[in-house]
Amino acid sequence: MGAGTSGRLGVLDAAELPPTFNADPMQFIALIAGGDAALRSAREGVEDSREAGIADLESLMPSTEDVLIGIASSGRTPYVLGALQRGKALGLLTIGLVCVRPSAIRLERNCALVIDPVPGPEVLTGSTRLKAGTATKMVLNMISTGVHIKLGKTYGNLMVDVKASNGKLVDRARRIIRTVAAEFGLPPSYASIFADDEQLDAVVRRCDGSVKLALVVVVSGWGLDLCRDALEKRDGNLRAVLEDVRYETVVRVFKS
Repeated sequence: MGAGTSGRLGVLDAAELPPTFNADPMQFIALIAGGDAALRSAREGVEDSREAGIADLESLMPSTEDVLIGIASSGRTPYVLGALQRGKALGLLTIGLVCVRPSAIRLERNCALVIDPVPGPEVLTGSTRLKAGTATKMVLNMISTGVHIKLGKTYGNLMVDVKASNGKLVDRARRIIRTVAAEFGLPPSYASIFADDEQLDAVVRRCDGSVKLALVVVVSGWGLDLCRDALEKRDGNLRAVLEDVRYETVVRVFKS
């Protein structure tokens, strides 16, 4: 949650998570003071209400399983302060992201963690869309990317849960599958995917667009349902499933 530039950066980061990591859009929700209209047209006065921050947070009916990140470059935006105060009272894990020290967010002690990079004075005094905005975006990138790495949404530096929703991402999905598959000896039925885009695209379509599932299918040669089950048992962790595939292959060879 944030206001002005801080709020817009939160919305931007949250909006990128579904296509990048195939994340559930209802799992990562960004709120900006003044609502979506404030994304395009500045509504500076709305950030001055603690009550508005509380109301916006409560409208989501959060639970103790949720995390609230309050973003305020100045460290003292009332909208964010109100939301963090209410979030703590509701039992949420509360995190403050500010670009000053000391800050009201830290002094009010409503955050389990305060992240406070200090980029120094702006070239244009008070224009926090500049250095503070850049620092805020970098921190948000680190948080959201780190979370999805821990959730098993990556394999090395590859976005294996990418949603192939346009031509560029379809091409990326092909490269990801071929890069990972090259680490393994593929079953004969899938060996041609390295040269045949049509066959590879057909596998991805059969897997409902899931790059991760398609990888398990082509590497293992197992049936689609078995591959789905394997991913579910490993909580979607591709590396763990591919290790299972490698182990099963070795066992099969020695048994024969």
